[in-house]
Amino acid sequence: MIRFLGAWGIRETLQIVNPVRLFAASAVRLVGSALKGEWRGQEILKQVFECLVMSAPIVLFSLSIVSLMSVLEFSWHMKVVLKQDALVPGFSMVLTVREVAPVVTAMLLASRIGASIAAEIGAMKITEQLDQLKLLAVSEVDYLLIPRWIGSVAANFSLTILSLFTAAMVSCWLGSHWMGYQPGEFYNTLLLFTKGHDLAGCLIKTIVFGTLIPFVSASYGFQCSQGSRGVGEAATQAVTRSSLMIIIWDLLINSLWWMP
Repeated sequence: MIRFLGAWGIRETLQIVNPVRLFAASAVRLVGSALKGEWRGQEILKQVFECLVMSAPIVLFSLSIVSLMSVLEFSWHMKVVLKQDALVPGFSMVLTVREVAPVVTAMLLASRIGASIAAEIGAMKITEQLDQLKLLAVSEVDYLLIPRWIGSVAANFSLTILSLFTAAMVSCWLGSHWMGYQPGEFYNTLLLFTKGHDLAGCLIKTIVFGTLIPFVSASYGFQCSQGSRGVGEAATQAVTRSSLMIIIWDLLINSLWWMP
């Protein structure tokens, strides 16, 4: 039992240390590349396209459904407690800005691009392509991590902003067609409780979550065991651990940014 707990503790410690190590190496290389003007522009654009454009339909559709549910839930609770739901737009929007848009977007991207990163790097490891990169003196950080980091942050940032606009439009449609609001009345109260401080916190979350996904996922890809089963386990662990880290960092940012 003690041996098992010791092995588990070492493994869990490595799962925290490895993403931090990869992030530090990538940050140093990114600064160096920026100073030298050396960019893998084509690969970066490819990763931005894969992360942003290919993920947009599912993210925006999911945020539309979640925003509809939040409006309906707020309306029901306010009618029960306050006997009126005039403040539903304001409350639903501040919840969307603070929590729904950044967290749901990051979770969906973690399940899509996180699994892809872990599986791709894991497949490269078991087919000895990573060893070939070393023989060619090609940096794994420059070749694999930095483009995916930039793509992930760009996707999180852009899709979260698009999700906010989508949620506002969908909520207005629901309010005007099902809840008796006039569109002008709905929009007048939409930003009643949402301040610039809330939007700034939302954007900070997008950068943090966009950074967590590729490095947590890549760490599992680099640790992938031999065989197709190892690749599958790496992809699964990448999604679950990325989602867990998103939840933990969401709590930390909320505590530091909004809590008194």
